[in-house]
Amino acid sequence: MYNFQIKGKIKIMGLFTGNFYSKNLRMTTQINVIFPDVSNDVTPLYEGTPKVLYLLHGLSGNSDEWTRFSKIEYYAKKYNFIIIMPEVQRSFYTTGKVGIDYFHYVADELPAICGKWFHLDQRRENTFIAGESMGGYGAVKIALNRPEKYEAVASLSGVLDYVGFTEMVLAGNWEDMSPQEIQSFHGEAGKPEEWENPLFLVEKLAKDENRPRLIQFCGTEDFLYENNQKFRKVAESNGYGHVYMEGPGDHEWPYWDKMIQRAIQFFLNLDLQTTKLY
Repeated sequence: MYNFQIKGKIKIMGLFTGNFYSKNLRMTTQINVIFPDVSNDVTPLYEGTPKVLYLLHGLSGNSDEWTRFSKIEYYAKKYNFIIIMPEVQRSFYTTGKVGIDYFHYVADELPAICGKWFHLDQRRENTFIAGESMGGYGAVKIALNRPEKYEAVASLSGVLDYVGFTEMVLAGNWEDMSPQEIQSFHGEAGKPEEWENPLFLVEKLAKDENRPRLIQFCGTEDFLYENNQKFRKVAESNGYGHVYMEGPGDHEWPYWDKMIQRAIQFFLNLDLQTTKLY
């Protein structure tokens, strides 16, 4: 259940799940939206107009996974965030050569729809994006292609050396994805364009004064650890000024549940070394 904005104050509650027709996708799709309602089980740290976080899912998940496998609703209430979780299938947030235009749907159409429906505060300083795995890639790609929209972005175990990843899949070296899927995104050669490559984007925006703040997380046992190290080195060598955090953890929800809270604390400019986790 939810209520819309009333006299400049957002009076909303609970979890909204909705289906609607997307012009970009040319089909009906689903979103989940968490509103930071007042409840007896959470003592909020912040009041006033909520900030907005677009939270993206991974390859084998869907728009429900963050609500199923993490405490994201608790964090939304604790830190006063509206959390918007779209559905993108196995798309890698692309505009595929063969397939559906998920990039422009998430980057452009979805914010316009949610802004209108829920009367969101869409100022850049109050808008953030994050995701895990495929969603970490999507978050970085979207934020660095739309830097005017996002104050900050977080990648949790993201596929950030995307070109290296596609080469691995095309060579048949990863059983969870077929070469044909990559080719449906990028053509027969399977080669991403520059705007789809986080390594290119982080170098391109490194000296831009208006670049989004960026934080990168990866567990030391994650199969994408070396993939993340390549992005880290490119970001650092070009002086992007991003924050990198690693620690014990695999490509799994116990790690991401902790790190999404750290990401929210980063968005709020809290000290990540001294601020406790709830």
